[in-house]
Parts: sequence; C-alpha cells; structure tokens
Amino acid sequence: MKKILIGAPVRQEPAILAEFLRSLRGLERDGLAVDFGFVDDNVDPASRELLREFANHEPARLLPAEELDDHYERNEYGHVWTEELFWKVGRFKDRLLRHAVQHGHDFVFLVDSDLVLHPALLRHLVAQGVDIVSEVFWTRWHPGLPDRPQVWLRDQYTMHEQRRDESLPQEEIDRRKLEFFRKLLRPGLYEVGGLGACTLISRRALLCGVGFAAIGNVGLWGEDRHFCIRAAVLGLRLHADTHYPPLHVYRASELPKVEAFRAAIPRLSHRVEALATFRAAMADWGTTHHVTCRGDEGLGHFGPPLRGALLAGASDRAAAARRSREVVRTHVAWTTQRDLDDGAVQVGAALVRTGSRDGVPVRDDLGALAVLRAGPDGAFRIVDLQLQRLADPQQVPCVRKTHGNRVLLSMLVKDEAGRHLETVLRDAARYVDEVLIVDDGSTDDSVALCARVLQGVPHTIVRLGASQFHDEHRLRRLQWELARARHPDWILCLDADELFEARMARELRGLVDQDAYDAVAFRLYDFWDDRHYRDDALWCAHRTVRPFLVRALPDLADEFLVAAQHCGRWPQSVARLRTANSDLRLKHLGWSRAEDRAKKHERYRALDPEARHGSAAQYASILDRAPNLVAFAE
Repeated sequence: MKKILIGAPVRQEPAILAEFLRSLRGLERDGLAVDFGFVDDNVDPASRELLREFANHEPARLLPAEELDDHYERNEYGHVWTEELFWKVGRFKDRLLRHAVQHGHDFVFLVDSDLVLHPALLRHLVAQGVDIVSEVFWTRWHPGLPDRPQVWLRDQYTMHEQRRDESLPQEEIDRRKLEFFRKLLRPGLYEVGGLGACTLISRRALLCGVGFAAIGNVGLWGEDRHFCIRAAVLGLRLHADTHYPPLHVYRASELPKVEAFRAAIPRLSHRVEALATFRAAMADWGTTHHVTCRGDEGLGHFGPPLRGALLAGASDRAAAARRSREVVRTHVAWTTQRDLDDGAVQVGAALVRTGSRDGVPVRDDLGALAVLRAGPDGAFRIVDLQLQRLADPQQVPCVRKTHGNRVLLSMLVKDEAGRHLETVLRDAARYVDEVLIVDDGSTDDSVALCARVLQGVPHTIVRLGASQFHDEHRLRRLQWELARARHPDWILCLDADELFEARMARELRGLVDQDAYDAVAFRLYDFWDDRHYRDDALWCAHRTVRPFLVRALPDLADEFLVAAQHCGRWPQSVARLRTANSDLRLKHLGWSRAEDRAKKHERYRALDPEARHGSAAQYASILDRAPNLVAFAE
C-alpha cells in the first residue's frame, strides 16, 4: 500500500478553505494510506479553526508557521507576491518534503489551498508511475486576460517551443502557443518544463534532492521555478496530466463555480472511464505476433454487433499475420471526447500503428472516431468505430512493444576462457536474440571461444586491443554505446561469470513483451562454491535488487558515474526508469573458486589501494577462511 502525504502551506479565506478541505475529505483512497500535513500560516481565526477541526477527524499534522511581519494581499485583480513571500512559502514546502522523507511516505502531494479536487485525482496521479506530475488547471490571472494553465515549457512562463538558436516572428510564436494549449485541453500525460500548485512528487525524487530553496545564480521569480530547475538538473522529468482538472478558486467571487464543478464530477468521471476503455481497446486491438496471434486481441472492449463484425475476419487476419511474420502495435497519439445526448461518449483520436512485416518496418497513421456506451454492468464498450488513414504522420515516438521484442545480450570479456564463460554463453544463447561481446584486451583464447560457442546465434565481437578496465566508466560507456548501435528492443547486461536460473529461458519473453515498465531488476547471489552462496553483513547483494535488463529507449541519457571502479554497468539515467522486480535469481560464479578469489583480492588492492571506490573491509573479507554459506536450491 502506497503511503501518501498530502501537504499545503495555508493562508486562506475561510469560505475557500472550507471547499478545499471538503475536496480533500472526498478523495478516493482505496489502496492508499493517506496522511495530511499543513503549515498553518493563517491570520483569520476562522481558518485556523477549520484546520483544527479537519485534524480532529483525519490523520493530519499542523505545523506552525514562521512569525514574520508580512502581508499577503488578495483582491479581485489577483494576488500580490513579494520576494520574501515566495521564499517563505518555499521554506514551508520544504518542511513538508522533509516530513515526508522522515516518516517514510512514498509520495508527497503538494496542493494549493484554493483548489477543489476531483475525487479520483490522487489515485490517478499515483497510477501514472512518474516522479513529478502536476494536474493542469486553468486560471484567469487578471481580469480581462484569457485563461492560462499553471504549467509551462521553459523560463519564467513561456508557452511555446523554441530552440536557443531560433528567432521566431510573433505569428509563429502565437501558432506554437496555441498548439501547446490545444494539447493541454486533450486528456493525456505530457512532459513540460515548469509546473506547480497541484503536484505529486515521488520519494525517489525527494531522495534525489528536489526542493524549493532559491538557487543563488538564477533570477527567475517564484519558488516553483527553482524547484523545476533543480529537478531538471537532477535528471527528473516534469509531467502535466490533464484528465481531472481541479477548480481554481482564485478569487472570492469565483466561489459560486464550486457547486457547478461538483455537479460535473460524475460526467467527467464518465468521460475518463470511456477514454480509458478506448485507449485499452486501441492498444490491444490488432496487436499481432506470428507465434501467438489469434486475431481477436482486444475485441472484448467492443460491443456485441461491432465485435461480431470484427471477429468475422479475425481468423483470416491471424493466419495472414502468421504467414507474413507480422508484428503490429497501436499507439494512441492523442484523443479528444464529447458527450452525446443519449449518455454515450464520442472519442476522436490519432493512432500510430507501427511494427514489421517479414522483418520490414511498417507504419500507418490513422484517424479514429469511436462511440462508446456503458452496458448494464457499468463498463464501457465501443459500439461504433470509423478509421481513416491520415495524410500527415503523427510525430510520436513508438518504442514500446508488447510482442516481438528483440533482446541483445551485452557482455564485457577479458581472459575468461578457462573460467565460466562457455557455460554462461551457452545458457544465455538459448533465450536471447543476439549477442554483443566486447573483448577488453584478452590474451587467452576468449575471443575464439565466443566465436565457437555462438555459431548459429547472431553475434558481434568487438576487440579493443589494450585493456581499458583501469578506467571502468569509459569502458562501460563504450559497451553501452556499442549495444545501443545494434538497435535492440532490450539489452541484457551480464558479466562473463553471471548465470540465471534455468527458468529464465521460459520466462524472459514475459518480462520483455509488455509496455508497463522499462527495466527489470533481479537479486544477485555471490557463490562461494558450486552450490552455496555467501551471506553475511559484507556479502549481501542478494538482499537487494538491481537492474540487469533494460529497454533500449532512444532518449535515455548516457552519463555514467565517473569512477575507476564500481561505476555500474548502466548509465545513471536507468535508475529513473519504471522498474519491475523479478523473482528470478542470478548466480554470480566469480567468487566460487579459491584461486579466483585470491586473484580478485590482489586486483582490488592494486586498483583501489585506499578503498575509495569500495569497502576496505569487504576487500579484506575476500580471504576469510570460514564464511557463512547458504545452500542454493533452484
């Protein structure tokens, strides 16, 4: 169960605060453990009493505010902020972030106290699986101005894309700005450059160091800008979600809108449920694979008449797909929807269908118009669907496939011929599609052994000549770049002494043929002989999980930890991917022979004499005569 802290600095008018707190009470919490934290900065006694009353009925903690002589002015023209007020609010928010870290929360949901939230919003944001996401709302910041979102693309509040070397006429700026606004009006999850006011932040982002303190050499106005810059520098992406927009009660005169907002909640929920059904149907429907294809994939999302019509040609399509070795995946690029008079929902969308046929890449860009209606069970079904090929292709990356993924084994080798290399390669060759060997200056017949064992398996052997292991981070980056250059869907990175349990051969496809996560983590067991692994305070790698299998995403940053030893086998950006933990175990055979342990002990002493990149105690323990060993059973 995810543990969530909903937090807010509060200085608010009683009538607006009451609506805010009412919406917090109404949030759906199934599967979530929710706590509340408020920094009480109110000057109105009635507002303070509202917070105390809320805390009497909910798991809430009221944190005292700073005793500062400040004045926060609000009127019908807007809110008046000063430099001191910004950083005071930033300190309040950072207190809430620290509170969440100290009390073990998985997420912090920072919400401004003049928002009224949809009941489904919290669960929806948690389900997005990203580190930082704000729900978009629209506000008229000053009378006479149009409504604008509280998210932006860059700088202070820039709403259009523009490269640093671009000079744009105002007409093009306006066109790009309108394009951004239109995107935010469609339900979806989008990457942005700035956000705030209604933001879910993961624990991982908190531990990375996000916060609202001022960055001394940045002149942008407002604590949220400094939070966003800090997050970007830490490699964290900022997302905006547009499914359940809150109501922003920016002025007291807007309080009458609350009743209409609450009345519209069922209709908005109705639309989002219909949209989710449409997305699931399009993602599943027509997805084919020459091994598993039946032709009826995803048709459970369709109503009986339409389902029957689609099923009529399903077996023929499946047979054709098998004959042509076809792999197709449908991606929903964008959607929009409207209510129909009879309670149905109409969804318009752009679809991108990508894949391959007999090894040749194929792509279709389609427009879709669907009608969905809820059945007696309350579930939506597609009752009408029209498709038309689009003349202008949609510019969307399509990198996640649920079928037909190619897995590349990437392995670094040096003088491994007389150890475990042959066993490891023969085993892995049973379940991977291709092998990359990077030979780091072997002086034995490791290269010849690899070529012999991998006969009949697509493989590439790259010989580097002189060894580069003394500068491991550069070597690992080269290995990564060589693997990416083979254009696999997934990369499995193993060392020449790492061997999976036998069941990996039948379970690998289930790990990679999905689009829910982008990395898979496993437990690594350090074997001390053929049947036992070591288990003590210094040898406990098997108590944690780490990624060994990663989707080869085209936009992954490739910076490695700069270290001569123990730099890791992946770029640091892999740590930010959605990761699944597998119960498959990985056997590390490198310590299983006494002569190998002695050589490794000497190597660590030579390469890292001061133990700056590792543990001196662990280095010394390599030669322990009676370590604690545990039997390993497959």
